Amino acid sequence: MIPGLSTHLIAAGAALAIGASGAWWVQAQRYGLEIEQIKHQQTTADLATTTQAVQDMAGFQKGLNDALTSFQTAQQKNTQAQQDLGRLLLDLRGTTAGLRSDFAGLPQRIATAAQPALAEYASACTAVFQELADRGGRMAERGAELARQADGHAADAGLMRQAWPVTSAEPAR
Repeated sequence: MIPGLSTHLIAAGAALAIGASGAWWVQAQRYGLEIEQIKHQQTTADLATTTQAVQDMAGFQKGLNDALTSFQTAQQKNTQAQQDLGRLLLDLRGTTAGLRSDFAGLPQRIATAAQPALAEYASACTAVFQELADRGGRMAERGAELARQADGHAADAGLMRQAWPVTSAEPAR
């Protein structure tokens, strides 16, 4: 073998080994960069999904808070309406009790009364009946208003039940 040839072969082999390892290192750096870019893209996508989920939850929470506020307002109005109705019923009971005592001896008084007294009784009875009719009409209107409020409350409660998310563990309503 030629003495200079083996040195050239060794030098060429060393250059080939250095070049191959350099190419391998450069390629490894490229792939590492690509992997890091893919990881960054995935992390960015995950962050966007998480951000959207947080925004969705905030919107749901606001809707739930609004529904709760509406429910509490309706409850307060219903409580006030029940108190008003209770006062009306007490007033009606008092009026009815007063009428019973007024009418208890009425047949005997009418039988022995003179014509002017009968006219006065008739006028008073007409006024009492008119007042009863007026109060009964107002009570019917108030009862209808209470019924409308109860229907609204029931509708609100139904909307709240429908808006609440159903999980697989809960039975559908």
